[in-house]
Amino acid sequence: MTDTLVAAPATDPTPTGPDALLAESADIAGAVVDLMRQLHGIKARLAVGPEADHSPLLLLAKLVHAGPQRASALADLVGADPSTVSRQVAALVKAGLVVREADPDDGRACLLVPTALGRERVQEYRQRRAAAMAPLIQDWTAHERADFLRLLRKYVTSIDAHRDDVIATLTAHPQKGQ
Repeated sequence: MTDTLVAAPATDPTPTGPDALLAESADIAGAVVDLMRQLHGIKARLAVGPEADHSPLLLLAKLVHAGPQRASALADLVGADPSTVSRQVAALVKAGLVVREADPDDGRACLLVPTALGRERVQEYRQRRAAAMAPLIQDWTAHERADFLRLLRKYVTSIDAHRDDVIATLTAHPQKGQ
């Protein structure tokens, strides 16, 4: 059974003004929640067997993309707790996917550097992921795929730029009587 939870827009797509922006934002947030549900469902189905925890692989992919990093900088990049990153890095080092090297700017600190094997694992994962996701967009036009990618990247960049404000707004507790 396929769960399709795409909600119809709550508003006419042409209105303008602050109310329209809030309504459109609510529609987008709802679609993002639906997307996250779908992806979490896939992740839950994959959470069996020897490679059930994909978190270290995702951390390794970020390290390959960003280049050598201190553990604290890597934790900031992925928005994770440093202790969690430390445990994941230890597993990556043990598996021979990452090595620790002296930081040339501060010999007391170390940089995490992906090994050739680590870069190879990330490349293999990216190829499997692309093959798995290709059927989802195979019926889209090249223009639709390009637009989706452009807008998705723009949205992710906006989240990154406004992360602290989003968190503050979502965690704010209204005063009694408001």
